[in-house]
Amino acid sequence: MPIMLVLGAVLTAIDVVWTFTLAPLVQGAQLSEPVVIGGAQVTTKLLLSQKIFYLHVPVAVASFAVMALAAFFALRFLMTKDRSYDVRSKTAMEVTLVFIVATMISGDLWTRFEWGVWWVWEPRLTTYFILMLLVIGYFILRNAIDDPERRARFCAVFGIVAFVDAPISFLVTRLVPSSIHPVVFRTDSGLPPMMLIPFLLGLFGMLMIAFVLYCTAQRINADALEVEELKQQLEEQDAQATRAAADDALERLRKRGASVSAASAPAHDEHATQNQEG
Repeated sequence: MPIMLVLGAVLTAIDVVWTFTLAPLVQGAQLSEPVVIGGAQVTTKLLLSQKIFYLHVPVAVASFAVMALAAFFALRFLMTKDRSYDVRSKTAMEVTLVFIVATMISGDLWTRFEWGVWWVWEPRLTTYFILMLLVIGYFILRNAIDDPERRARFCAVFGIVAFVDAPISFLVTRLVPSSIHPVVFRTDSGLPPMMLIPFLLGLFGMLMIAFVLYCTAQRINADALEVEELKQQLEEQDAQATRAAADDALERLRKRGASVSAASAPAHDEHATQNQEG
């Protein structure tokens, strides 16, 4: 895990450095008149804000990938009723929330720089915002149910249903032609090597970081589950010991009551005999 974390961080760092040093700018809107930049005549606007996609898209892809893992483990729990799968699904949802928040922040920065506003209710942003609300609702549901079995079952179903929004959010820019959100993965226009290489480095680096975060959180949650189970076992043993002590004390009281009754019986008989003689 440490080696993969370092490798992922290095790939992501190379992605960021390459993006702002070697990757060419994207041609945007047509300029009113040509200008000369770096000795070259430019007739379209160069989009510096587009460089955020080299980090924004890998983070978004990582959020989809980890959420798919959460849905898979939720399905496995419903099939096997094994609580370890519930813990894994919960862990994946925690990591998903981290990457969703990072995606929303980076996306809002691009929206502010490119469109001049912090938020636009367009299809991609709206569906992804709904996805974030669903993930937040998942944890609200977990905290609202006390019974472990019911909580795991309800959250598994909710997690699978919430994941349905992930492919919708990914495909909505293709399904809705009027969407103004750019389509990143396209087959009609490939990226040149100077743009494709840093993008792939950032993508693999972010997926490695997501995997390490999941494994680390999973280990912590698994240990917490083990501690909880040991605590329940100790509480059960303590309750059994308490019941055994109470039963033992009750048995001693019964024996003492029986001995007292046996001792008082001769005296009562002698008193009854004296009364008869009198």
